[in-house]
Amino acid sequence: MGTEVFTIYFYHDRNSLEKVANFDYNRNMQQIYRQTYLKKLRSYLTAPMITVLSGPRRVGKSVLLRQLGEDLKQSAEVIYIDKESFEFDAIDTARDLVEYIDGRSSKDRQRYIIIDEIQQIAQWERAAAALNGQDDTHLIISGSNASLLAGDLATQIAGRYINLPVYPLSLPEFIELHQLLHPDDDLDNQDYFKLYLQLGGLPGILHTDLSNDVVRQMQKDIVNTIAIRDIISRYRIRDVRLFEAIMSFALENIGSLLSAKRVADFLKKERRSLSVDSVLNYLSYMQDAFLLYEVSRFDCKGKRLLEINHKYYLGDIGVRNGFIGYQDSDIADLLENLIFLELLRRGYSITIGTVAGKEIDFIAEREGQLRYIQVAYLLESSDTIKRELAPFKELDDAYPRILMSMDQLQPRDLDGVRHLSILDFLLGLEL
Repeated sequence: MGTEVFTIYFYHDRNSLEKVANFDYNRNMQQIYRQTYLKKLRSYLTAPMITVLSGPRRVGKSVLLRQLGEDLKQSAEVIYIDKESFEFDAIDTARDLVEYIDGRSSKDRQRYIIIDEIQQIAQWERAAAALNGQDDTHLIISGSNASLLAGDLATQIAGRYINLPVYPLSLPEFIELHQLLHPDDDLDNQDYFKLYLQLGGLPGILHTDLSNDVVRQMQKDIVNTIAIRDIISRYRIRDVRLFEAIMSFALENIGSLLSAKRVADFLKKERRSLSVDSVLNYLSYMQDAFLLYEVSRFDCKGKRLLEINHKYYLGDIGVRNGFIGYQDSDIADLLENLIFLELLRRGYSITIGTVAGKEIDFIAEREGQLRYIQVAYLLESSDTIKRELAPFKELDDAYPRILMSMDQLQPRDLDGVRHLSILDFLLGLEL
């Protein structure tokens, strides 16, 4: 199956393939320290809870775990297990895991057990529950599947873990890593932003020479890994070409209302057939692999979540670019996706607003405070501004309204609505 998928998805240029094949994503690299995550990790270690890092492949979870482990080694015992490495290939079950750890631990001082990609160990939850119950032991684990803590066995650690989602690099992190790895490049913030739009936020991409062939090949291979290991193999999908068609349709329609029926209708036009239930399953699998995020719509008048026509956003825009290519005409959708990810990074929960037949791009909520957000590429005319502000006029509360665009010269206040530069927001400006 692996060969079939590989040839369906990608062609390979010999030179770029050799560069990618020789690339090690996690080891022997210059690294930045993502202090926001590291500070949270250190604070979580004071609680008697399992610490869980979740997020897509190649987002930097392994690097964070190694950095944390090196720091903890100064004062405690650290046992590190990387299930992506052949060194730990023999650890297949919960029993294997406990026996491995018990055979290598002195148990005479505080110990930290770090397990990367733990979902590859059968019934890992049983081992986690047992280890977490031992004195002076703190368990830190990572996984690349959103359902990691949703299975029947996960009830064994319910209420005993703290989850820390890890997202792709923010724009400031992207700039910091780029400057570290490519110090001779003379770029300003606008240049970095354009590069960010094309490359996305997976750190490994920046560890290449950034030539088009190598970047595209690596982006493709990341998609291939997610598709094969996290979806096709895990869920035993037989019709790979049909799955590819659904994935392509979903990636091409980010930020648009997307229902299982709409996908099924698209397949019919392509003279393919798949039930609505199967489409829903495939979309769910892509969410589990952090390829997509599903966002519900919220009726602002009725104060309720709507059950149909959700929207989907990418876990990383570079993955989409690797699969269907980057096009300047997609910039409005990509900007909306970047803002979505940045809001998640800052701890907001997000819905899509609907009011009087009009749509509000994002309702962002954090600590009981709401923000209504509209996103536009450019506010080119008074009609454009009027159209973007129209949904806000239908609201009957006083929560802040924000209109974001790439314009730098627009007034800060547009008819009582705050205008915010997308670039400034992505660089760290608060809402």
